[in-house]
Amino acid sequence: MARCLLKLSDFAASDEGSITTGGLILVVTFMALGGLAVDVSNMVNQRTQLQVAADAAAHAALYDRNPLGATPEDAIASGVLMGESNMPDRIFGDVVTPEDIQFGIWNAATRSFTPEPTSRSAIRVETHRDEAGGNEIATFLLKFAGFDSWNVRTVSVFETYDPPCLREGFVAENMVDIQSNNSYFKGFCIHSNDVVSINSNNYFEAGTIVSMPDSDRLDIPKSGYKTNEGLQEALRYGAIQIRLINALREVSPSPFSTGSAEMWEYIQLATRDGQLDYVTGQPRQVTIVNGAPKKSDPDANQIEANKTLVDKDGVSVLRQNAVNYLYCSSTSTQLQIKQVLSNVVLITNCQVSFGSGGALEDGLIATLHTGAASISGSSDTRIGKVDNCADGGGAAIVSLGGMDFAAGVAIHGSQLIALKEIAFAANGEGLKGTSIISGDTVSGTSNMEMGLCGTGMGRILSMDYFRMVL
Repeated sequence: MARCLLKLSDFAASDEGSITTGGLILVVTFMALGGLAVDVSNMVNQRTQLQVAADAAAHAALYDRNPLGATPEDAIASGVLMGESNMPDRIFGDVVTPEDIQFGIWNAATRSFTPEPTSRSAIRVETHRDEAGGNEIATFLLKFAGFDSWNVRTVSVFETYDPPCLREGFVAENMVDIQSNNSYFKGFCIHSNDVVSINSNNYFEAGTIVSMPDSDRLDIPKSGYKTNEGLQEALRYGAIQIRLINALREVSPSPFSTGSAEMWEYIQLATRDGQLDYVTGQPRQVTIVNGAPKKSDPDANQIEANKTLVDKDGVSVLRQNAVNYLYCSSTSTQLQIKQVLSNVVLITNCQVSFGSGGALEDGLIATLHTGAASISGSSDTRIGKVDNCADGGGAAIVSLGGMDFAAGVAIHGSQLIALKEIAFAANGEGLKGTSIISGDTVSGTSNMEMGLCGTGMGRILSMDYFRMVL
């Protein structure tokens, strides 16, 4: 008995094997640290995937809503489908449901989102892996510490916007070429995806933008910075995807029977609301022939080539508040406008020439003609109403060819879009609210003053651009 007590006493007093206890503590510590590293890393990875799914779903839904014109329900369904394609529900559960997608209004000043089911301008998408959805992120080693899962949610907010240069300014794929003695005021933009060429003695107020891909693409005289006040401060570098031009290149200049439909489809696509708000009447088809109107036409819907837009009785052939299709039987036929056209949409394959007294207000003219001067204008041509940038009154002219306007053209709250060169020579105060966009070159003139028109640019054509704001 004494011997047993002695052995127990010796065992209790011995320090042999103490490393086993310390090692056990170290093993538990390292397992906890390793578990934390593994499980936190997995959670962060899953969170990144959720954010990507939210961004993709938001962009897809907003794109379907604009410009494809989907209903809110269909656009939301598209967003859910995109979210699932990034994180399949068979693996990750339902990371995004229709209830997680909301259209609304984004306030950039307060950085806040307000739900509005009928809105087209912004969208918020939440993605989640959490216990409430039954798809929480399980832990691996942290389970041994009693921590079984992570609840993770992400949010993405996208909005539509118009690049300022495409709303008011001169924009070209190849070159913007402007001359001397012009003044550009705050907010006005000059952009080329290739070269901006500027002569001397121009003034650029603070807040003006002059942009191109890089500094090597600025063409100025050796003393250009000294002779163009404010130019250096106005410079920005980068390219713009000109979606209006890309869409216009898809329009076929083919026979009018198909061309008219394609041009009208483009105009609908390029308008934020999906339709031109001043088009309410029934379309009218008019044929312009090289000679006298055909007697077989009981409605006299054919007019003689190179005449102004009146029928045999002197009545205008264009219907207001409606889409008018005019077909020219020859590419050399010229449609002459020598009166003020108001509240008219005209789609044609003719050359269009604004003669003395010719003007367009609250309307649109689009031509399939591909000539370099498919749209031309005399010295007193006026595009848009002279209303000091009041709301309404503006106009848009679109061409698959080019445009050439003589000195003195006046443009007020209006837009010119062409695949080829747009050359113009405005008078000193003839540009008050101007968007000129070319798939080739914008060639300006001298002695002009250009600034923002703001609300006076309400009816110009635009295509939505998308950006993530949150």
